[in-house]
This record gives sequence, structure tokens and C-alpha cells, in this order.
Amino acid sequence: MPQFTQTSRRVRPVLLATRRAQPTAVFIIRLTVTAVAAYLVALALPLAEKPLLAPLTALLVVQYTLYQTIRSAIQRISSVVVGVLIAVLLAATVGFTWWTLGLAIATSLVIGYTARLGDHILEVPISAMLIFALGAATTAGAADRVFETLVGAGMGLLAGLIASPVHMETAQEAIGDLGCRLGELTDRLADGLWPGERGTGGEAGEGPDFPALLRDAREVGRDIQRTDGALSQAEDSLRLNPRAGGLHPMGTALRSGLETLEYSAVNLRGLARSLADRQHLGDSGIYAIEARDRLSAALREISECMRAFGLLVRSEVVRDVRAYDEALRRHLAEGRKMRDEFADALAPWISARSAEWRLHAEVLVHLDRLLDLFDAEHRAQSRNRRRRRIRHRIGAAARSGGPDRRPRTPVRRRPRPG
Repeated sequence: MPQFTQTSRRVRPVLLATRRAQPTAVFIIRLTVTAVAAYLVALALPLAEKPLLAPLTALLVVQYTLYQTIRSAIQRISSVVVGVLIAVLLAATVGFTWWTLGLAIATSLVIGYTARLGDHILEVPISAMLIFALGAATTAGAADRVFETLVGAGMGLLAGLIASPVHMETAQEAIGDLGCRLGELTDRLADGLWPGERGTGGEAGEGPDFPALLRDAREVGRDIQRTDGALSQAEDSLRLNPRAGGLHPMGTALRSGLETLEYSAVNLRGLARSLADRQHLGDSGIYAIEARDRLSAALREISECMRAFGLLVRSEVVRDVRAYDEALRRHLAEGRKMRDEFADALAPWISARSAEWRLHAEVLVHLDRLLDLFDAEHRAQSRNRRRRRIRHRIGAAARSGGPDRRPRTPVRRRPRPG
């Protein structure tokens, strides 16, 4: 097991980098082809000899998803056209000087803020300066530049409609990897109950390194953030995309699964904190041999639950998940059995007011929460709550006339265990 774990740690970053490089390479190719196509289309029209504004606009318009491309096209067309008109007007009337450049930048920023272009405000003065560099000083030149912008934006939108993929596979793989990462951390927590040779019973020597495990549990938050980013891109790729088909329920399933794994990470961190505190109780230490054996067995089953759950969520909707669901149910049942046996670890004469008893209760609470999170009933309730939140937000946006915002997982509103 340790050798396999070490091998998986070395291999996983390579696999993750390979999977992330694939969509990036496709996006680079799509950008390049779109820009060249925009240039060739503009070159075939009676425009300037080198219509470079068309490929420039195409590069600015094309985004990772179709929804982002459409939104970017609207904002960038406005930004570029305004910048072009300002530059052309100033170049045709007073020419290019240092104070004309300053006036163009100031005017562009004022119009950008007035039009509420958001992150695209700076593109207005940038477009104006590019037009100065390209030398558009006539009315015909102005029309050519605006038309080049429209050609580039049109090619960007066309590329988005034709080639914008649905990025669900990356999010599915990220969910599966996160489940494996949490399962690996839980196995390490179980291994920490047996420092050195198994069966030493907590005798003198090096104790379990629970503080280090606690630090590793906190670092899982970075994996959760990366998974959330991948899932956000996947959800955006479904919006307005004709290829989405019946994949919208998958977005809800993946978001609900990420929420479950996130709460699992919180409880796993709390469990590591409780065991680290129990390590400093003095003579009592980290339980007796039999109790540690039961706790270790319960943690092993929970780690398998995490892996099975990650695979279940990753494969849901598009594949047969009965095998993963059965495995999850089996490990849950065995984990609850081990938890019940571990519940009687303390001697009956230990006072309920003692620190040992309170920490034992904390460990049991975290075990119960971890097991309950993967229960089928809890998963159904979580998914129904997310669907209700989506319907509520869509209804609220429709009543207020505002945009339909994608619901986000309340990542930062989580309980902070002791």
C-alpha cells in the first residue's frame, strides 16, 4: 500500500498536467485558425491592404466557452468601435500629437466608464492607439477599420458556434481526482494510528505525525479550488451551447458532488485536529491497540467511500454507475459497522467531563458526518436543494429583469472545526 501510494503521488501530477494541456492546445489552435481565417476573409474584401484589425478582434473575441465568446463579442465590438471612432475622428481633424494621444485616452476611458464596459474599458483606448499606429486618417479608412472589426467579431462568433466544445470531461476527471486525493489522505490518517511497526501499542518512540497530516488536510483546499474552477468552466460551456443537449443535469450532479467532497475535506480536517489534540493527553495517548484497529478499519472504509463517490459522480448521467453505487453502499455499511464497534473504545468508568471523553466524542461526530455525507438520501437532498436554488435564482433574475447568474457553491461559508 505505501509503495502504491507513493507511485500514485508521482504519476498523478503528470496525468493532471497532460489533461490540462490538451484543452489548452486545442484552444491555441482554435485561436490561430480563427485569426488567420478572419484575416483572409477581410483580405478578400475591398478593405485595406493589411486588414490586421480583423484578426486582432477575432483573437479578442474568441473565449474558452461559447457563452463567454458571445458576451465578449458584444463588449469588445462596443469597445473597439468606440476606440476606432475616437482615433479616426481625432486623426482626421487635428492629426496625431502627444496631446491628441492623451485626449484620445481620456475620452476613451470616460466613454468606457459611462457605457459600463467593465473589464473591457481599457480596450477602448488600446483600440484607439492601435488605429493611430495603423494610420486611419480618412472617412474611408474609418469605415474600413470598423468593417474589419465587424469581420473579426463575426469570425470569432462563427468559430464559437462551430468549435466551442462542452468541457464536462475535464470537470468529471477533476471530481474523480479529488475523491482519490481525499481517499489517499484518509488512508494516511489511518496509517498514522500505527507509527513504526504495527502492534507496538503506542509504546515509547516516535508518535503519529498528526500535525503534518492536519497541514496536508488544509492543503486539500487548493485541490478543491482547482476543481471548482474546472467545474465553473464546464458549466459555462453548457450555456447557450447547442452541443449541450441533455448534459445540464450533469452540471448539477457535479456541483452537488463537489459540495459533498468539500464538506468531507472539512470534516477530515476536523478529525485530524481531534486526533492531534488527543495525542497530547499524556498517558492515555491515541487509544489502545484494539480501539486503534477499529478506528483504522473505519477510516479505510471511509477512504474507499470517497474514491467510490468520486468515480460515481464522474460517471453519472453518461455511464452505468450501478457498480460504483453498489461499492459505495457496501463500504458505507462496513464503515458504519466499524464506527459502532469503535464507539465503545473508552472504558465505562471514564468521566464524561474529562478531555479524553470529549475528544472521543469529537472523533465519533466527525466519523458520523463523513459517513452520512455519502449516504444516498443525503446526496438526493443535496441535489434537490441545489435545483431549488437554481430555480429560485432564475425566477428572481426574471422578475428583476437582470441576467441569469450561474449558482456558485458557498465555498467560504463552511464551519471551522476546532
